Amino acid sequence: MTKKISLEVSSEQIHSDLTEIKERIAALETIASLANKPVVETYVRECLATDTLKRIVAACEQPKTKEELRVSLNFSTIQALDHHLKSIREHDLLQQGLNTDGNLTFKWSNLFARLPKKTREQLLGGGNTATTKATKRARNG
Repeated sequence: MTKKISLEVSSEQIHSDLTEIKERIAALETIASLANKPVVETYVRECLATDTLKRIVAACEQPKTKEELRVSLNFSTIQALDHHLKSIREHDLLQQGLNTDGNLTFKWSNLFARLPKKTREQLLGGGNTATTKATKRARNG
C-alpha cells in the first residue's frame, strides 16, 4: 500500500497571476453584460417573477448569511428560504462566498451587479426612480 504525499505550494507570483486572471475575466463579463444589456434585463426580469425573489435579491446587495436573510425577510425556516435561493442561484443572480468567520454568504452576481443602478432598482420593484426618491425623502423626514 502506497502512501500519498501531498504538497501545497504558495507564492506571491501565483497569487498575483490569479488576481490578474480574475480581473480580466471580470472585465470581459462587464463588456459582455453591457453589450447584451437588453437581453440581460429581459432575462433578469423573467427570473425575478415574484416579490419574494425580488426581496431576497435586494437584500443581498451586501453579503448576507442564510440566517441573516431568514431573519431580515421573516422566513420561518432556513428550508423555506432555501426553496427560493435555489431558483435565484440557478439563474446566476446571486453568488456564494465566505465571510471572515468562514460562514457561507450570498451576494449579487456579476451578471446582476453590473446592470445600471436605475435598471436594478426598476427590476427589484423600485419602479419610477423619482417616486422612489420622494418616498425615501418622506421617510427621512
